[in-house]
Amino acid sequence: MQISIESVVNHRPLGGYRVAIIAICFLIVLTDGFDTQAIGFAATAIAKARAIPLSDFGHMFSAGLLGSAIGAFLLGTLGDRIGRRRLLMSSILMFSLCSLTLPQLKSFPEILACRFLTGLGLGGALPNLLALCAECTPRSMRGVVTGVLFAGFPAGGVAGAVVSAHVVPGFGWPVIFYIGGSVPLVLACLAIAILPPSLQSVLRTPDGQRQAAKIARRIAPTRQLSQFVLFVDTSEPHQNISLGRVYRAGGARQSLLLWCASCMCFILLIDVALWTPALLRQEGVGQSSAANVVGLFNLGSVIGTAFGGKLLDRLDPLMVLPVSFVGGGLCISLLGHAVGHPPLLALLGILTGMFIGCCSAQLLGFAVRIYPNAMRASGVGWVVAVGRAGQIAGPLTVGALLSHGMAVKGIFLCVALPAVFGALAVLLLCRSWNIAGNDTGLDEFPAQMRSTPMDDRATPISSVEAL
Repeated sequence: MQISIESVVNHRPLGGYRVAIIAICFLIVLTDGFDTQAIGFAATAIAKARAIPLSDFGHMFSAGLLGSAIGAFLLGTLGDRIGRRRLLMSSILMFSLCSLTLPQLKSFPEILACRFLTGLGLGGALPNLLALCAECTPRSMRGVVTGVLFAGFPAGGVAGAVVSAHVVPGFGWPVIFYIGGSVPLVLACLAIAILPPSLQSVLRTPDGQRQAAKIARRIAPTRQLSQFVLFVDTSEPHQNISLGRVYRAGGARQSLLLWCASCMCFILLIDVALWTPALLRQEGVGQSSAANVVGLFNLGSVIGTAFGGKLLDRLDPLMVLPVSFVGGGLCISLLGHAVGHPPLLALLGILTGMFIGCCSAQLLGFAVRIYPNAMRASGVGWVVAVGRAGQIAGPLTVGALLSHGMAVKGIFLCVALPAVFGALAVLLLCRSWNIAGNDTGLDEFPAQMRSTPMDDRATPISSVEAL
């Protein structure tokens, strides 16, 4: 009797085993967010301790982002070839060791290289982690689970803010990196014990049937497997889809505008998360207060990400997308003027996170709408990839403004400028999409590429009752 791996995953309740997998992956994403933003919380203290100009931290922030982008591209692809769990463990080990090492480094080039390697590990962890979780999650819940995992990143920023505000004053800035390095090592040990290897890849190994049966028993522990069961992989083969085809799929103009808006959104997210603590400290705000503002920004981002997609479904995109960008930009521009008013500063922090979090969720939701089903995942992936690549320039720009002596109020105004360009891009995008009849690009591809993929059909050879 043949049973597809997909049927085992899709037709059983989530259960404790898979909940544990999702929980561990969420905690790993949380540490990813913690370590990515740790350098922002500690920037002022490191600059003083290592005699590094604060303006040079733009290069340090961007080095980590560059490493993260390269890690996502290279290590994500490599994970498909040599094993996602293996690459996930290697990525965790890399950013964990780099985080533990950073407080011992003295010179700017050493710290710069360390942040690049940290970003490389952080970038490699996320795609492999998401792929492993998706394989183990029922099809009907994959969107929800992916959203929960992504919420772990700003949640890590909240955790970083708490540590920076309440632990660093008593123990010093290195404790941020010691926590950020030691917790992932514990999670890696748990992941080795609990996370399964890729369900599809195990079937290609000599011992694949035994391993697949072992995983199936953990997913469905109350059912008995027949010794005559043969596990097979019926998932849709991966198609190599080029950037050019993705670009044309959503319509050339729409894709370009969507990528521009994604760049602006990611620049806003990273500039506020990394530079706000240092800029507020320049204005005399205490370390705890500055960290709390960024913590509230991350909390607002969690809320905005959770509700942004629902707003896009219920309201006209021509209204919600530009309003989200404009609202975020307005709140950012006012941050420098609220320094002497802690309640207002806190309110602006959480509102900024909510507006920009809404932007990110709505842009991804819009990408799902404009790209045809056959290449929807690739289209959304490129929206994220282009956004992450563009955000590398954000910290460098703020560092350059700081080095030229611009006032902090003026810098916050400049940080808000991408919101204006983002609002213009989404206005043109929504108008163009409406004019095109809301089905842009579908006629550019043959019917077989627009048909329902294997994952959306019942697997003909699955036999769920055999479990």
